[in-house]
Amino acid sequence: MSTYIDDLVPEGAESGVGLALRDRLGRYLFFLAGTKFACPPGELFYAGIGGHREEGETWIECAHREAIEEMGVDVELFSSHDTWIVSSDGGAERTVVSDQPRPMALYRMVHPEGTPRAGETYHIVIYRAALLEPPSEMPIEEVRGIIALTREQVVRGPDRKPSITELIYDGAEIVSLVGPVDLSTRLFPIGTAAALAFVLRWGATTGSW
Repeated sequence: MSTYIDDLVPEGAESGVGLALRDRLGRYLFFLAGTKFACPPGELFYAGIGGHREEGETWIECAHREAIEEMGVDVELFSSHDTWIVSSDGGAERTVVSDQPRPMALYRMVHPEGTPRAGETYHIVIYRAALLEPPSEMPIEEVRGIIALTREQVVRGPDRKPSITELIYDGAEIVSLVGPVDLSTRLFPIGTAAALAFVLRWGATTGSW
C-alpha cells in the first residue's frame, strides 16, 4: 500500500512547505528575517523560502506560490533520493512516500515557549529546489535578503550564532539584499534551515544537480 506525505500530516494540522534551495555552486539559499519579525537585539534568523499552505492548496502549489511571493521568481522542484521525518530535537528517520516529486523531509517543528502557538506542532514539507533566475522583488517585511551558505555552515547552524562577517569569511555570500543589514549581526536557523541541518547530519543523500 502506497504512503503519501498527506498520510503523515494530521488533517487540519498547521502545515506548510519549505525549500532546500541551492544555487549553481551547490550552496544552500536562505532568507534573512524581514522587518515584521521580532528577533533578539543584534540577531536575525534565517530560514528556507516557504510558508503556510492555503486551504485547498497542494504542497507543490504552495511551494511555487511562496517562492514567487518571497523572491519574485519561481523555482524548479526535484525529487529527493530519501525522505526523512525530522523532529524538533534533531531526531530523524527515513520513510518511504510515493509523492512525485518526492519530498526531502517532513519537519515536525514544535513552536517554542513564549510564542502564540507554544507547544503546538507545525508540519513543514521540504522539497529540493533550484532557482530559475535570480531573486527580484522581495517584500522587506518578509525577506530582508538572501544568504548562500555552504553545506558545512548549514550543518553547524543549530550549534552556534556566527556573525554575517564570520560566515562570509568562511564561504557564505549575501546574494540579494533589499534593506540594510549590519554585518556584525549574528544569525541562527529556524524551520527549514534547522531541519536541513539535522537531515544533512544524518547523511541524507541529496544528489548533485
